[in-house]
Amino acid sequence: PGWTDDVDEVAPLADFLAGLGVVERVDVLAFHRLGAAKYAALGIDDPLAQTPGPTIASLEAVRDVFRGAGLSVT
Repeated sequence: PGWTDDVDEVAPLADFLAGLGVVERVDVLAFHRLGAAKYAALGIDDPLAQTPGPTIASLEAVRDVFRGAGLSVT
């Protein structure tokens, strides 16, 4: 949160990728907590245990930045 979901941080990346002219698609993948059980089973502290997942609105905002740069987004 605050880095990869911040539209001001994503915009320069979108502009760079669009400028390459070879990027066919950008896949915006959400952070998830599916690995938490593995950390627990191994007895290892999960460094991202308190990290919240993104909201639907924040994911769509990031996708809109890439779309605004002319890129196809999934």
